[in-house]
Amino acid sequence: MAKRKFPVLAVLILILGISWLLEEMAIMNLNLPWLPVIVIVAAIGMIWNRLKG
Repeated sequence: MAKRKFPVLAVLILILGISWLLEEMAIMNLNLPWLPVIVIVAAIGMIWNRLKG
């Protein structure tokens, strides 16, 4: 039986998405202008890992 890997990138995207949402709703003031870049890089990493096998 193959051992499943922990979805690190998915969790990272989830945390960043939640923090981004809280910032947009003015609940938290994070001032993270580079947040969309991190989400894009994480998504590219997920795609790369999926294509690599």
